[in-house]
Amino acid sequence: MKYSLLVASLGIASFLVANTASADAAKGEASFKKNCMVCHSNKPGEKKIGPNLSSLAGRDAGTEPGFKYSDGFTGVKWDAANLQKFIENPKGMFPKTKMTFPGMKDATERTDLLEFLGVK
Repeated sequence: MKYSLLVASLGIASFLVANTASADAAKGEASFKKNCMVCHSNKPGEKKIGPNLSSLAGRDAGTEPGFKYSDGFTGVKWDAANLQKFIENPKGMFPKTKMTFPGMKDATERTDLLEFLGVK
């Protein structure tokens, strides 16, 4: 069991490192504009319907000042692995989220988006 977890963890880490190395911030910006910008800003201090995404890396989920989060939106630190999981399936990670975005299935697009947002 421990061996399987180690192999799985190494596989995920390798995937993230390999995809981060080839991430394209310009494509990530296009994805942000298409999928996120209606509700979120990445400009410090700018408020929209959803929480601001500037300085997202390393922040605890549910802690953007001035934003009322859905119930249960805690216990996660926003790093590349957690954001990959969340962006792929928001309701899978936080079932009570009010966010209507259904998720982004393409791993490369998610990696490009995180590159644009400065999440390594």
